[in-house]
Amino acid sequence: MPVVIKIKGNEMTAFVKGEVDHHTVPSIRDKIDDALLVNEQIKELVIDFGAVTFMDSSGVGLVM
Repeated sequence: MPVVIKIKGNEMTAFVKGEVDHHTVPSIRDKIDDALLVNEQIKELVIDFGAVTFMDSSGVGLVM
């Protein structure tokens, strides 16, 4: 899976790695959305793209 979710207090960080394109964005979005639904106390979402090697416009759409 190209994303790892870590929760600390009311902040959730999604560590994304590898390629972020139209093939991987749906699974990344689903994992982030699922984690947000389960953890209603989350007030802040941080997406860490430090390990991303490629991102197309689908990745920009993920952020938006």
